[in-house]
Amino acid sequence: MRAISTFNKVSTDIGDIQQRITTGQRINSGKDDPGGLIIREGLRADIKNIQALQSGMAQAENLTNVASGGMMQLLEILRGPDTDDSTNSGLLGELYSSTDHAQTKAAAQKFMQLYDAAITTTRYNGQSLLAGDMKDGKTFQLGGGETLTISIDDLSTDSTTGAANNLNEAITNIDAGVDGSLEAAIASAENLLTIISKAAGTLGSDQKVVAQNQRLLNSRLTSVTAAEGRISNADIAVESSRMARAELLAQNAMSSIMYTRSYAAFAVSSLFR
Repeated sequence: MRAISTFNKVSTDIGDIQQRITTGQRINSGKDDPGGLIIREGLRADIKNIQALQSGMAQAENLTNVASGGMMQLLEILRGPDTDDSTNSGLLGELYSSTDHAQTKAAAQKFMQLYDAAITTTRYNGQSLLAGDMKDGKTFQLGGGETLTISIDDLSTDSTTGAANNLNEAITNIDAGVDGSLEAAIASAENLLTIISKAAGTLGSDQKVVAQNQRLLNSRLTSVTAAEGRISNADIAVESSRMARAELLAQNAMSSIMYTRSYAAFAVSSLFR
């Protein structure tokens, strides 16, 4: 009876060990480790939450990168590629070096066409990032109840809300016969340059927050995944050793059973001799 009990128990153990080896999981059902199962499910929920936050941060990174690239284009149109001196290239350089109002006006209007093209092409997920679609802001979850709201002013030439509207009108009004028209265009261009530079600085700060939060999320995900793995993953080497031991016990138990059966048959038959 002891041999039969041992064989049944060992057979069950072998089935459990085979399942752990096959699945690679130490916990395959609640009976394996009820407390560990609860902890594991909590850690898995944390992993899903972190991955969702990472997805949001990836969107925030892409959005800010596109917007930042668009702003750099606008700044280059206004001040040219030489950022140390805005008077020698770009729209401002054209205005500062003006010798003919008509030619200056025509050249400035071409710069504004480039400006409008940069505004139009700076899009992400169907949103025109620099034309007012981000004016009310978009909020991203950082984790721990913290959020980041990214907002970008309307930098377009829209006649009602665009920050570049005043410059656009000032360029249209450049006329040799109108006193101060060129100076007004220069003042508007410098003001727009200040607005865009400030917006770019704010966006740069948001990018730093996004990058820092991404690093924190990556670190958290690594830690939580490792903790979940320590609870969930089976140690194949240990399980293989257990399997060898269980198989040996099963063989011994079966040998005992077979011996007992043979001995019982011999004992009964000897009664008739």
